[in-house]
Amino acid sequence: MEEAPAVRLTYRELDVLGLLAQGLSNRLISRRLDISEKTVKNHLSSIYFKIGATHRTQAALYARHVGLNDSGEAAPSAGSALTARERGVLGLLAQGLSNRLISRRLDISEKTVKNHLSSIYFKIGATHRTQAALYARHVGLAS
Repeated sequence: MEEAPAVRLTYRELDVLGLLAQGLSNRLISRRLDISEKTVKNHLSSIYFKIGATHRTQAALYARHVGLNDSGEAAPSAGSALTARERGVLGLLAQGLSNRLISRRLDISEKTVKNHLSSIYFKIGATHRTQAALYARHVGLAS
């Protein structure tokens, strides 16, 4: 069996990747690790190369897959009390659709989409779209 690519990452790269998996921006990662944003970008470039990722979402999904997002909290279970409509909205969000496109696809208003997203964020502990999309992919709600 092939050795997991995470083993080749430096400790600092593992720190950066773990924070990325939690949905932190480069600025927040730099503040948390007390390094410059340029250094974060350099670490991310190296990480992407080593794990074969082409962008943040792939790297974050990889980190979650290998368990690097250990933030001290248990990962929410799939569904996590989401309604069927919320799961539908979350799945479309994870596909990269805007609120406008989600509203058109589900034949609901944009305000209703925003309300569903607020409820979803609260239930899954997300603070923004990227975290919610990563959660959806993690629990299998995205295709």
